[in-house]
Amino acid sequence: MSAEDSPSPQFTLPPLPELRSLRVFGRTIRYYDLGSGPALVLIHGIGGDADDWAFCLQGLSASHRVIALDLLGFGRSDKPLIDYSIAGFVEVLQRFLRTLEIERATFMGGSLGGWIAAAFALQFPDAVDKLVLVDAAGVWGNTTEFSIDLHVSSRRHMREVFELLFHDKAMVTDGLIDLAYEQHLGRGDGYTIHSVLQNLRDGRERLDESIANLRMPVLIVWGEQDAMIPVETGQLIQRLIHNSTLEVIPRCGHLPALEKPAEFVRRVLDFLGR
Repeated sequence: MSAEDSPSPQFTLPPLPELRSLRVFGRTIRYYDLGSGPALVLIHGIGGDADDWAFCLQGLSASHRVIALDLLGFGRSDKPLIDYSIAGFVEVLQRFLRTLEIERATFMGGSLGGWIAAAFALQFPDAVDKLVLVDAAGVWGNTTEFSIDLHVSSRRHMREVFELLFHDKAMVTDGLIDLAYEQHLGRGDGYTIHSVLQNLRDGRERLDESIANLRMPVLIVWGEQDAMIPVETGQLIQRLIHNSTLEVIPRCGHLPALEKPAEFVRRVLDFLGR
């Protein structure tokens, strides 16, 4: 989301830093890079972009160098017509960080981004200082389906998705829906969403059997009223990862960084400062 694109005063993003770009495998990746200190890499969820962290960037960058990227296929990054997979996202992320000469960082991912961050940490553990999983996908138990169809096909459908994502339905304003739907149409991420969902259903990249191998400190943050991926999944992940802590945010849905940003940042910084 870009603040200058907002069609309504009902929803306004805070001032955002300069959007940068670099080439990875010959494709453009757009990202924010702000603050100084230990590197903190932020990875958004399906259908999102780096602006999903907009209300957290100032607080996090006070003590860290924050790198928030638009994943390949999403946001303002290039969208090649490929078969999108967790392994592919991990490869692009690894090359992206190598290009920035970041050898070690803390990784924080929300939803699909949590799955990517955990998969990255399993493949490149020496590159990961700490890991923060926010309402993360990847550990499915008995299902590989989200609780709502994410193939957004109309403004009304976009509203239905956001009303599921947020616990506080008052936050789902006309301005937010207009902005989200206009950007969905303008950025053309429908193919990517379709490809990702197709791959998720086959279960080949699920982390149920491997996530217990994580050895770095892990913070698991969950919205207590998450209707997309229920808090019971966060509790399961916490049981599977030995060196992990679960923080549940009350009166919050699937997107704590948007719905409860101040409390979310406080809990994340407390973990990073340990």
